[in-house]
Amino acid sequence: MPNTTCENCKHFVQHYVKEKRSQFVPIYEGHCAHPRLKSRKTDTPACEKFSPRKSDT
Repeated sequence: MPNTTCENCKHFVQHYVKEKRSQFVPIYEGHCAHPRLKSRKTDTPACEKFSPRKSDT
């Protein structure tokens, strides 16, 4: 089974900040969009709504 943290869930939306030179870097926080918005960190243990994120490869 994959690592079941919010970061690996398809409902998790990563937040970013803009650094100088227009680079965006993750802040290791975000939100869960299922079924309503909830603040989450990337290492938060996944809830019962967890659904694995599809691989980019």
